[in-house]
Amino acid sequence: MAISRSGNRGSSQTESSRPGGADWEVLLIEDQRSLAQMAAKMLYERWGCHVLIATTLEQVRSILSQNKHRFFVAVSDLNLPDAPDGEVIDELKAAKIPVIAVTGNFDDSLQEDIMGKGVIDYVLKDSINAYEYIVELVGRLFKNTRIKVLVIDDSPSFRDILAHMLRMQCLQVVTAADGAEGIESLEYDRDIKLVLVDHAMPVMDGFTFLATLRRKLGKDRLAVIGISASENKRMSAQFLKLGANDFISKPFSYEELACRISQNLEMQESIETMRFAAFHDYLTGLYNRRYFYERGGKLFEEAAKAGKPLVVAMIDIDSFKNINDTYGHDGGDTVLRHLGAMLKEYFTADLVARVGGEEFLLLSADAVRTAESCEALRQQVAKSPAGFGATVIPYTVSIGIASQLQASLDATLKVADDNLYQAKQSGRNCIVAS
Repeated sequence: MAISRSGNRGSSQTESSRPGGADWEVLLIEDQRSLAQMAAKMLYERWGCHVLIATTLEQVRSILSQNKHRFFVAVSDLNLPDAPDGEVIDELKAAKIPVIAVTGNFDDSLQEDIMGKGVIDYVLKDSINAYEYIVELVGRLFKNTRIKVLVIDDSPSFRDILAHMLRMQCLQVVTAADGAEGIESLEYDRDIKLVLVDHAMPVMDGFTFLATLRRKLGKDRLAVIGISASENKRMSAQFLKLGANDFISKPFSYEELACRISQNLEMQESIETMRFAAFHDYLTGLYNRRYFYERGGKLFEEAAKAGKPLVVAMIDIDSFKNINDTYGHDGGDTVLRHLGAMLKEYFTADLVARVGGEEFLLLSADAVRTAESCEALRQQVAKSPAGFGATVIPYTVSIGIASQLQASLDATLKVADDNLYQAKQSGRNCIVAS
């Protein structure tokens, strides 16, 4: 049986390269072996997924009968040597495996036929770009499994139809009968990433919903697609002016909806990536200096007004220049990442940032816990060297703590910095607290 697998569970492919760190399988059905191997390699290199290849309907049946695999999706050619008329789609649907159909020939009747079978999408196999599209689509579908979409429409039948279309794209679906219910759903479930809202509804229409929503969340935080069957040519412009990210007119096809959903989700992901880069340190994943001062300033003002405690700790890697001189900057980066990971572990509830070079800042509302955790961190760092290739890099940290609020955040940081200096002068690998 000509079945092959792309990818090796013992390979160097990291879990982080897979969407969600998941171990998932794709069934690739293609009778041209070189094309199948190329597509399998593309899928594995892009997403880290395991790909099982079959070249005939007989092989597909054999694979499914063994019941050893839990396929996330199947990518299938419609024309196989023993199934020239797309019979393989029926086999896959019977096995409840979502299908992306691939074909070398295409016309309107074929499109209606295969879409009527409930495939996720179809792709015309006319160039290498077709498989690039398939690779991105497979990844999009897997990411969709963790995304919630809210559908707001007063028609139960239309809600059901729309929810079915969205679930075909592997999305989680929440529904509401009007704008007021939609607002309640968003307040209850903060994981919703996209909203599809009709215009004409009782209690609260789409425009009122959108105006209410945008007072709380901007377009960069939650995407909204307006929907309407109205023949008013200004409807789309009104939705967009009120803060919708997109608009779609009823009736619409499944294909159009799928394209708009993917486009809006990808845009939101791009915004989230840029936002993460703007406020996080690229090396450690901790917050950066900019975010620390913006967020820390607000926390300081709140604590000062309420008369609540606020503790600042300044953490510095001892003799970091020597580490760079001895092991190179790659070695230094390894130590920074190592310490960053430990800070995340020890201070999960606090504001922690890398503010420059080997210097880290911590802001906490619990003085006793901070002191205890800083001491535990100091001891753990001293006995846990950073792994660097075949060797290890031992290092220590010094910490200065300011547990009394001063006139400003900068003044409090100055106290912590002075205490850090005293810790360095005292021989390093120690803590000085005011």
